[in-house]
Amino acid sequence: MPKIIITGYPYSFPYYFKVFEYVKNKDDFVFVLPSLWQAKEGKIKIKLAKRPDFKIYGLKTVSWGGKSLFAALFKGWMPGLLLLLPYFRIKFHSRVLYSCSEPNLLTTLYNGFLAKVFGFKHVIFTWQNVEPEARMTGIKLALSNFLVRLNLVLTDGVICGNKKAEEIINKLKPKDSKLKTIVCPLSGVDVDRFHPGTAKDKTILFYGVLEERKGVEFLIQAFSKISVEDATLMIIGTGPEKEKLENLVGELGIKTRVSFRDWMPNEALPEILRNSAVFVYPSIPWGGWEEQFGYAMAEAGASGVPVVATKTGSINEVVKNGETGILVDSGHVEQLRNALEKLLADEPLREKMGLAGRDFVVNNFSHLVVADKIFHFLNQFI
Repeated sequence: MPKIIITGYPYSFPYYFKVFEYVKNKDDFVFVLPSLWQAKEGKIKIKLAKRPDFKIYGLKTVSWGGKSLFAALFKGWMPGLLLLLPYFRIKFHSRVLYSCSEPNLLTTLYNGFLAKVFGFKHVIFTWQNVEPEARMTGIKLALSNFLVRLNLVLTDGVICGNKKAEEIINKLKPKDSKLKTIVCPLSGVDVDRFHPGTAKDKTILFYGVLEERKGVEFLIQAFSKISVEDATLMIIGTGPEKEKLENLVGELGIKTRVSFRDWMPNEALPEILRNSAVFVYPSIPWGGWEEQFGYAMAEAGASGVPVVATKTGSINEVVKNGETGILVDSGHVEQLRNALEKLLADEPLREKMGLAGRDFVVNNFSHLVVADKIFHFLNQFI
């Protein structure tokens, strides 16, 4: 009998849902997910998939997010949950509602009210690792803090995607609150697919959304200065910065050493990673946002590839500086160049960091580890 109800649009993505294939008892869970989810302004459409091993219910979603206040605050809202929760309570005697939804959303508040009305313990999720005062001012700040605090009153537990998120939740929770927290990403890494290879050339790899906040222009500038002649740079992804980045490569005269590839499915990435020497993630703080986890870096670690990344956000929770990779200051081209040259020139160091990265990801972020953490955290509320 499913005792735990899990809802939230992130688990519409097969990549994130996969973690539940590793839980000890699938019968403990029932999922309520959007029948259709749209991302990237409708460019990505995900229809609810049938999964024989799981109980899954599909509901219509009112908002997929957007720039308007309503769209943003009601992202992932499924009004039909009002009818399903009492049904689950009666039919399955379900006791816990896990809303994979941020505490500054009205969607989360709606779920929290329903949980209290129908006698569920309520657990939510947050990635947010930047203090509210550093992201917002005025009415927007006041509204966000009000929603977060109200949601925490209606919440029994919070799964925090990183340590900084947990610190922020503990600052905002009610005084004398019995709120329980755990640091755990919403899903893990498939360490069976992402595993080390043998043949590696001196390819430097980046994949991700080509937005300014990802700092790819600094990677290109650093690459143009390195003295390793047989090194190449591969950039995989699409986004608003792509044309600008391609022009920068031309201006720097390195077209023959840099290749761009459009975004490809996650299933295609393991082989490319295994044949790369270094993975780079030059993220920068942007508009009150900082990197919250970085699955690409965890996948690189699982593949035995050392990572060069930046000292921003929660990257240091995924990449251990000097052990599994090298961290540099955000936007610092010379530091980035030096880190790349150091790793490209020292194969034993690359292998040492790659092995350490593999061990770190397997022990901390594999699907098996993350599934176990989520399972035990949710079960304590039954």
